Amino acid sequence: MTETLKYNEINKIPCLTWNWLKMNRAALELEADSNVISETKEISAVKKGEVVYIPIEFEDGKRYAHEQTVTAEENAEITVILDYTSSRNAGGFSTIRTKLIAKSYSKIHLVKVQLLGSDFVQVDDTEGECDDSAEIKVTQIELGGAKVYAQVKNELNGYASRFKSNTAYIAETGQILDMNYLVNHHGAKSDTKMLVKGVVGDDALKVYRGTIDFKRGCADATGDEQEETLLMSRTAVNKSIPIILCDEENVSGTHGATLGRLGADELFYMQSRGISEDEAKSMMKKAKVLSVAGDIPNEEVRAKIESFLGNV
Repeated sequence: MTETLKYNEINKIPCLTWNWLKMNRAALELEADSNVISETKEISAVKKGEVVYIPIEFEDGKRYAHEQTVTAEENAEITVILDYTSSRNAGGFSTIRTKLIAKSYSKIHLVKVQLLGSDFVQVDDTEGECDDSAEIKVTQIELGGAKVYAQVKNELNGYASRFKSNTAYIAETGQILDMNYLVNHHGAKSDTKMLVKGVVGDDALKVYRGTIDFKRGCADATGDEQEETLLMSRTAVNKSIPIILCDEENVSGTHGATLGRLGADELFYMQSRGISEDEAKSMMKKAKVLSVAGDIPNEEVRAKIESFLGNV
């Protein structure tokens, strides 16, 4: 049996824009299996150098709900790798909720790799909080699925707390990729660095919302967000809205977005060396992803990404 699911407030930004931009939030309605396959994990780190690899295989037509809580105790360091895969043409629906708690002087590196089938729909929500001198780093690879909604929110509560993110994606052949990144600075001298890079081709739609919010009391905080987008077709749609909000005087925030196409000069250069236009485009797409995948401390996962890219 199936049931109708409705989500009206996905990836909502904290400061609403004009409604005609259609970027304030995302909405989703779909039919999904009424039987939910659920799993909850509690992961705790008490020392440095811990690595946890969690491969999750989704079956065609099924509905999943996964929740993970990762806690790094004081002075601990942990890397958690979540690897979501299915068969190439599989469909289904999954919700992912991940909570990150970085206590004082600890570090959490969360890696999320999404290699789902061409008919899968996924709603992925990550929330983190950092205490004094703590750091959360998120490395995210988004390649599969029909519709993917990915949100990463972080609360920099502590003094000199830090958040870093490095995201790569490819959206093609009718895919919808909707992303929302939000970092709230509460602690003094807190710092954010966010980088998103990827490729939008064919008739795909990609939306990126990136917000750095300097709250009152976060004196001397710094934040930087950068986006690099390569358009591979004239029918591809890209929407980007970088936002910096400020309620504190002595802070520094910067953002930038680069949107471009593979130029005629670049193509001519490659073709003069025996590289066809299709091969050149494939090389550019893979380069975007592999530059981020290099941050993943697991050779098996990196090999799976390269294998997936071989069919892109």
